[in-house]
Amino acid sequence: MTRREHYLELSERLRKGESVNSWTILDGEAKGSHAFEKPAKGSFLEETFAGRMQVVVFGGGHVSLALEKVLKTLDLTLTVVDDRPEFSGRERFSEADRGLTMSYEKLSEVDFGFAPYFIIVTRGHKDDERCLRYALSVKHSYIGMIGSRGKVAMTFERLAADGISREALEEVHAPIGLKLGGNTPGEIAVSIAAELIQVKNQKERSLFSEELEQGLQKEKGPLILATVIEKTGSSPGKRGARMLVNEKGNIYGTIGGGTVEYTVIGEAKAFLAENSGKDLFEIREYDLSNEGAASLGMICGGHIKILLESL
Repeated sequence: MTRREHYLELSERLRKGESVNSWTILDGEAKGSHAFEKPAKGSFLEETFAGRMQVVVFGGGHVSLALEKVLKTLDLTLTVVDDRPEFSGRERFSEADRGLTMSYEKLSEVDFGFAPYFIIVTRGHKDDERCLRYALSVKHSYIGMIGSRGKVAMTFERLAADGISREALEEVHAPIGLKLGGNTPGEIAVSIAAELIQVKNQKERSLFSEELEQGLQKEKGPLILATVIEKTGSSPGKRGARMLVNEKGNIYGTIGGGTVEYTVIGEAKAFLAENSGKDLFEIREYDLSNEGAASLGMICGGHIKILLESL
């Protein structure tokens, strides 16, 4: 499998919502290749990629309407479920990827994707509890449930009496959302979205954006992929950030912007122009402290290592 084929398969799996482990081999005969299974020996870079967030909202009330507008500004797939047609249809939720009208007792019959983020905001305690029982029974990335502390405590007691562990219940975000003091549907929606982002970003994951995938699909000529593999200090770019560069210096994605990104674009463009058909697989280090920073026009400080590889 070529590098380009590896990344195309990776993007396909991520689009399905999977969480994917990938290894880049740094030495030996297989140096410069990639694998989805851990190599038996040698030095390698291991990364975990998070698939596109699969967000499922149970309940189609006022909070869900506000949530739709907030959540669709993020890179995610949104499903809204309600047992009333008028609260789950396309006329009400025009921006959601999917609206389902169904009994909350039949949730197990639906494929909501890999490890969804569940938001429980139905119109009543009984439905909230049904949805919570289901969410706890499947692999998930997040569960949040609306309600007062008293209502939440009573729900938890019933579930614990039915054998659901206290450890599992303690992972439920209830009452849902960050404590912003909001009361209106819009304010509650913002607090819920903020909590989702917080939970997602607590895990260190590498990035392979939709923009990168589009670049791989669109560009038929040679490309250079730049990946941040290590950083210290306040250097720009997050570990795992990626950027594609074509022969003209056009880019897809970002490794943090600033002078470092500008320098990498120039180096990638120069390699493609001067080394037609040749392979590149090289880790380059950029010193952003003191004299190194001055030479690059940076003042942030630190070090950053970037893997450049031709595709």
